[in-house]
Amino acid sequence: MNKLLCFFVVMGFLFPFTGKAELGSRIATFDMQKAIMSVAEGKKARDSLQKDWEEKQKKLQAESKKIQDSMEELRKQSMVIDEKARREKEENIQAQILKLRELDAKSQAEFQKRDKEVSEPIIKKLRGLVAKLGKEKGFSLVIDGNENTVIYSEQNHDITDEIIKLYDAKK
Repeated sequence: MNKLLCFFVVMGFLFPFTGKAELGSRIATFDMQKAIMSVAEGKKARDSLQKDWEEKQKKLQAESKKIQDSMEELRKQSMVIDEKARREKEENIQAQILKLRELDAKSQAEFQKRDKEVSEPIIKKLRGLVAKLGKEKGFSLVIDGNENTVIYSEQNHDITDEIIKLYDAKK
């Protein structure tokens, strides 16, 4: 909330310098994450991702169980096996742990990639609808309330060139 308030204060200071901002400028917020999770396509994608994630977690848990079983077996046998056999079992367990970590990292990377693949088309559609509605409703600016990123902006409120001049004038 503080980020949002700071954003509005900064925008209030910047708009007077543009000479283009109108007293009736309207700003709206939009919750992109909520929209993605609420639209039918987003719900379907979330369910599919959740199912995939649960399957990957089951595999990881099975591998983890194997490691725990190996460690328990080593603990029970540690007094009766020779040093060489104990060392081999410890190395085998370490290799299993490394394999599990790699599998976990790979699973997370695949999940993030798939999440991006299914989310991008939804986000693109939502951005188009936000721009359309923003224009129709006369909003100067629509920002994502959670991310504090601009989703839609009227082009006549671009102050980039003026900020560049002010910055260069401060030298």
